[in-house]
Amino acid sequence: MGISLSGVGSGFDWQSLIDQLTQVETSQRINPLTAQKTKYQDKLTAWQSLGTKLSALQTAVGNLKDTSDFDVFKASLTSSTTTSADSLLSVTPGAGAKAGRYEIIVDHIAKSQKIQSSSVTSQTTDAGWTGTLTLEGNAITLDGKSLQTLRDEINALNTGESASGVTATILQVADNDHRLILTHDDTGAAGMSIVDGSAGSNFSTTLQAGLDAAFSVDGISMTRSSNAINDAIGGLILNLKGGDASTTVTLDVAEDNESIQDKIQAFVDAYNDLSTYISQQSSYDVNNNKAGGVLFGDNVLKSIKTNLQSAFLNAGMFTAGITVDSNNKLTLDSDDLKTALAGDFTGTATLFNTMAQEMYDALDNVTDSIDGTLTLQENSLQASIDRMTDKITSTQTMIDRKMELLRTQYINLDSALTQMQSQQSWLSSQLASLSG
Repeated sequence: MGISLSGVGSGFDWQSLIDQLTQVETSQRINPLTAQKTKYQDKLTAWQSLGTKLSALQTAVGNLKDTSDFDVFKASLTSSTTTSADSLLSVTPGAGAKAGRYEIIVDHIAKSQKIQSSSVTSQTTDAGWTGTLTLEGNAITLDGKSLQTLRDEINALNTGESASGVTATILQVADNDHRLILTHDDTGAAGMSIVDGSAGSNFSTTLQAGLDAAFSVDGISMTRSSNAINDAIGGLILNLKGGDASTTVTLDVAEDNESIQDKIQAFVDAYNDLSTYISQQSSYDVNNNKAGGVLFGDNVLKSIKTNLQSAFLNAGMFTAGITVDSNNKLTLDSDDLKTALAGDFTGTATLFNTMAQEMYDALDNVTDSIDGTLTLQENSLQASIDRMTDKITSTQTMIDRKMELLRTQYINLDSALTQMQSQQSWLSSQLASLSG
């Protein structure tokens, strides 16, 4: 190693020497540690990416493991007249829905009760009312209050767990015509509980009476206080939108095999995405004779792959239209799936339930946030990274201290040499003077 000479002081470039020694120490001590830390970080990143794909697969199989996951139905509506069926009602299938056909007539929908006050000239000044208005058991004094004040007081009662269920607004009919409108939040003939104890009965005009919905299903008349009806036809929510007694809406409820196929395809896609990633991480670069993925040769990764393959292969899913190739990739044949569902819906659903439950359990053992295989791997790698970080820090501190010690020694040596050179010059001058 060459040492540059600066020509200053003793003639040695001590700083350049220390810089070169620092580079040597860094190369020999720090760089190997940094390289090892990078390997740990790359592995941690790979496991984290694997975790994302494992979670995606677990979500997909979670949508197939229960019997209810195949109880998926769709509803279609047709009208007997030019009135649109969608303008009269909508239907949402839910848990417990069954295939069937129903004839529905909506006579009228449920409505909320609305009451208006007498007219006052201003909404910001004293309305001139006296006495007490009682809403849903809440007494409200009217004396000396404006419409805005009363509105705010009434709406303040309509909050929290014991909300009154009555909303107040102000309607401006004309410049000098302002009225307080009380609307019951719920529909139905029961309406709101109101006692008008004001002088002059200022809340005696009903704008709209509360009304129960009236409809029939297959000729059987029914009434409900709400337009969202979940107890008329099992597993179906009827959302009434409008009434037309002359129009019959035919409701057809059928198994939604398209949605089921979408769930299965989502599983196939998630499985293939995970399989591709595992193959990439465990690959070997033959051309360069080295590992192709950072998790090459990892036995834990091999175990995860084997367990998932077993969960699928043991189920015999080929009878439901899913096959696996030599690269562990799945393919869904939609025609074969449709045939399987049409021929034995319950048996096909059970086949998927069994496979999905087994795979879900296997994935749960891997992804558990406490003691799952993935969690343990990530925690171990993070601990290694932390240890390596600490070691790099302590090694760097040691190098810095060593270089600082050398710097101090070199400075002292340079100072001593300078002093000796000065003394030598003085002695030389004295000897010269004596010889003269």
